[in-house]
Amino acid sequence: MPKVSVIIPVYNVEKYLHECLDSLLNQTLKDIEIIAVDDGSTDSSLKILKDYAKKDKRLKVLTQENKGAGAARNLGMKHATGSYLSILDSDDYFDHSMLELLYKKAEKTKADITICRSQQLDEETKNIEPMPWTLKTNFLPEKEVFNYKDIIGHVFDFCVGWSWDKLYKTSFVKKTKLEFQNLRSTNDAFFVFMSLLHADKMTTIDNILVTHRKNTCTSLSETRDKDPNCFLDAVFAMKKYMDKNGFYASVQKSFINWLCHFCFWHLDTLQNPKNKIQLEKRLTQEVFKDFGIYNLSENFFYNKKIYQRIHSKNIKQNLPFYQKIFSIKKSNDKKYKIVRLFGLRIKFKRKKFGGCSFLEHLLSIKNSKDKRYKIILVCGLRIKIRNSRFVKKISKKVHKIGSKITHILTKPIRVQEKYYRLKQEYKRLKNLK
Repeated sequence: MPKVSVIIPVYNVEKYLHECLDSLLNQTLKDIEIIAVDDGSTDSSLKILKDYAKKDKRLKVLTQENKGAGAARNLGMKHATGSYLSILDSDDYFDHSMLELLYKKAEKTKADITICRSQQLDEETKNIEPMPWTLKTNFLPEKEVFNYKDIIGHVFDFCVGWSWDKLYKTSFVKKTKLEFQNLRSTNDAFFVFMSLLHADKMTTIDNILVTHRKNTCTSLSETRDKDPNCFLDAVFAMKKYMDKNGFYASVQKSFINWLCHFCFWHLDTLQNPKNKIQLEKRLTQEVFKDFGIYNLSENFFYNKKIYQRIHSKNIKQNLPFYQKIFSIKKSNDKKYKIVRLFGLRIKFKRKKFGGCSFLEHLLSIKNSKDKRYKIILVCGLRIKIRNSRFVKKISKKVHKIGSKITHILTKPIRVQEKYYRLKQEYKRLKNLK
């Protein structure tokens, strides 16, 4: 029997799969099995898995029709023979000592669940950023081993509802009979949070052992606009399960605070305006009423802004005033820039920007290939006019005005970014203490 069974669902991740498998097969803990479940990939992912399996017998490859990551994880768990389960994502990569450190801590403490720290790699910028919020040790008791009763007010927000930074005792998972939901996204929340409530013993390890990729086209979190209500299926299933097993009354405060934050995060990060309207309607007319949120006092909420937003006429994100005047954001598919200008949302294709900066498309004059003409750019519109002395004169003035407008409009954004960096650094230093 291997010490750890690693389960990874695989779907169209040929770009990242080599790095993932290399980081697992080169773990310092050698007595492991890796169960990769191909979920009907249409790229070369399955071929890569079979090539690796020929070289290392610890890798077992299972296949299924495209049923989703939840179903793939469940299939992998049924075939697992290890003492512990590590349920990972195939587009991430892992510290070579991850399994050994988690296994030793779990064996020492006899923990049902062992949790580590992680960091994220932005695929767009290639920057690695810390993720201190994935494990909030300030909510934990001053002892090595604990259970949900020790963190009754923060059981839903001391860690995140994903499985890839946790090691599970196999006998514990079989005893609870918990499985992953077959959902497009948020398919791990039910399994993770309900297991936290069942665990008699939990422990943590203060090492960054997982590098999680964000802004990848393969990430399920990037496809939430295809099914914006999907996460609510997980939420209602959790409530039903907690009621049935007698957990809800004791963890209601933690659950409701997490639920409201989770709902607003989904609402704020959706890109499709129709999806936003649909979700806003369901939250206000169904979810908040069903959970009795409108009847709760302000003191019930950890974040008073969430309480105020729930009781406001419009629960959509309340942007700062300067962002309503002017702001620039990336779209989810990274092909567009979204400009908010005096309340209007304008979507620009990034490829059209050419070699000039984005802000130059708001107001600038450029030379055309034909020297007889000038190109005027106004809010992304290209206007071609014949060159003249008059045009040359106004061209200089437009450049001056444009640079001043750019400086004025982007100053709040620069200040906000600086504030955000300082805030992140403060949180990091606070967690180190």
